Amino acid sequence: MAPISAQRSEPRRSKRLKSKMASDHELLQTKPDGSATCASTHCTTQRKNKMARIIVQSDVTLPDDVVIEILSWLPPKPFFRFKCVSKSWCALSSVAYDLNKHFQPTAHGLFYNTLPMEAGEVDYFSTNASSVGFVNFSAEASEVDNTFNISLDSDNLKVVDCCNGLLLVKGWDLGSGHDSDLYVYNPAIQNILAVWHIPPLKHLSRFYEAFSLAFDPCVQSQIHVVCFTGWCKEGVEYNYFQTFSFKTGKWKSTKKLGHGVRIITYVQGTFVEGRVHRLTTRKEILSIDPNRCSYQKTQTPHSHPSSHVYIGQSQGLLNFLTFDNNLKLSIWTLKSFDSQEWVLKHQLSRMNSVKNLVMHPGNNILFVASQHNRLTSVDLNTGKEEELCILPRGAVLSHTSPGCIWVYMPYYL
Repeated sequence: MAPISAQRSEPRRSKRLKSKMASDHELLQTKPDGSATCASTHCTTQRKNKMARIIVQSDVTLPDDVVIEILSWLPPKPFFRFKCVSKSWCALSSVAYDLNKHFQPTAHGLFYNTLPMEAGEVDYFSTNASSVGFVNFSAEASEVDNTFNISLDSDNLKVVDCCNGLLLVKGWDLGSGHDSDLYVYNPAIQNILAVWHIPPLKHLSRFYEAFSLAFDPCVQSQIHVVCFTGWCKEGVEYNYFQTFSFKTGKWKSTKKLGHGVRIITYVQGTFVEGRVHRLTTRKEILSIDPNRCSYQKTQTPHSHPSSHVYIGQSQGLLNFLTFDNNLKLSIWTLKSFDSQEWVLKHQLSRMNSVKNLVMHPGNNILFVASQHNRLTSVDLNTGKEEELCILPRGAVLSHTSPGCIWVYMPYYL
């Protein structure tokens, strides 16, 4: 089944954005992440792009500050093309990269997984016909490979995790049994950074296997995949984790977790301060340091046993979210891993029935998937809600099954 593309996920909002960009009278365009851009910027960028081509063709020598100014306006593809014009342009490109608005951390959209429908319901037990969907927030996201058709050679795909612009994608072919591959993929530049083959499970009693991606853009060579596994033998539960290092190309030794420490596989983790964080069945947060292959546990604020719980990161801080039976959403922020002190930052009442939610990494924005697959954004400062789109019925969003949504912010290097 072909991946569900943005066309199915783009409602009236997309048409409105396009009409604003086309209008000379519309000066400002507001994006879901709260930022505003000038509609005339598109024309200015075209002029800068044309100017750069003329300069290259005429072999004109320009002052460094002029070259930086030109490069700082170019979109990603022309930027990387023109930085190769000469050694001097390449040297100046690092300065221009920091000034270029196209490379600033801005949410371009949301990734989600889809499954086939069976009798009007999502077939969570299906091993085939899995694909990836994408909700487009930005006109610039059109350059992002959100269907993976070009680069990933697998019949079925699903996003396993997303970290700082990189995706961890699982792929498998029809009729391949339980064989599958894991890709670390950068859809902004359509580059596969690593591939691992996952053989069929050797232990029939093994009851879960989950993966998390760890990537710090400040240390580009350090990409890690953390694998969590667990099985039961003679009534005793065993839980382990191990990490794969992109730099060394090897799996590090397997570490045993404490008794009863089992992660919740259907709640997505997050990456904060160099550690992978996952929720456990005891509502503790398990923090894995992939470099040292060590872990620590963090106690979470008290919540009702029937509350749905989530974790996420926003503005570099770890957050714990609870949604109770009274339709009240509470968001706590961890002040320090050493003191394990939590602060209640936001509380929202009368929320619609929530299927899943995810925090914006850079702003106080919450994306909520609710009943009837409505996707809305909530400004946590004002409480204002805005409907973004209606997701397809096959979108995997439930908080009681492995369904997640990931905010995507591109990484171009």
